[in-house]
Amino acid sequence: MSEHDCFVFPAAPHLPGPDLRALEQWMLHARILLPPVGEAVPLHALHILSHAISRHPGANGWIHCPTWQCAADVVAGHIIAGNLPASLQMDRSGSVEACVEHLRDHGIVLDPAALFDKHEECTWYSPLYRAGPGMRVLYPDGCLDDLEQLSIRLFQVRSGCPPFVVAGEGTVPPRVPGELDDREDFPPFGSYVDFIGAAYEDIHVQWTPPGAVASYRILDLDWHAGMGIGWHFIQFEGGTGHDMEQFIHAISTRCGQRMQVAHRHL
Repeated sequence: MSEHDCFVFPAAPHLPGPDLRALEQWMLHARILLPPVGEAVPLHALHILSHAISRHPGANGWIHCPTWQCAADVVAGHIIAGNLPASLQMDRSGSVEACVEHLRDHGIVLDPAALFDKHEECTWYSPLYRAGPGMRVLYPDGCLDDLEQLSIRLFQVRSGCPPFVVAGEGTVPPRVPGELDDREDFPPFGSYVDFIGAAYEDIHVQWTPPGAVASYRILDLDWHAGMGIGWHFIQFEGGTGHDMEQFIHAISTRCGQRMQVAHRHL
């Protein structure tokens, strides 16, 4: 089964990144994101919660229900399955995060890695969000119906950790500014994959075409929306990155720095 995600991130990752917590609050205030409580919690977040509960010692296995509407429904399903004690009472208007805290208060500690696999590398990450009505003005007519099925998360990788790399089946040789064809070779690094590896080790690294004067950092090249790298991201789980120009422009304006998008197909 293939996975499609898209990521919005700074186009100059060697410079200080945006304040993602402030950006999150602006997106909530503008109703671009909905508060992740009650029935506004994305279905994918409920599936992740179910997966984390199923991995707790003593659980009988993972369960899934497409009609779940809130975290309380997930807990109720696991009570019926015998994975959680029947004495648990959950608020239907709460968040997944409040549910996790409530379970912890009752001695049921869920594995953070099961809730978000990048948690150890991150200095901060948001809950999963649904898109709100404020997103509609940033998309062409008809596109928001698909968008409402997405889960959206902001996350920031720790400054001492290596950058997060967006790459997958859609990562292809990039186009160098001023050239007519995509380029495979990046001497002395080797191939374009080797240049990605060099930027992973040192985000400040630059490449100069043979016989040229201009030098380019990794995201100065046109990767055809197939590669991204950095420490500050907005992730659309299930997104392809199509029709995001207005959204990217709005985020760039708010952050005061140019943002771009990459699609990851695994």
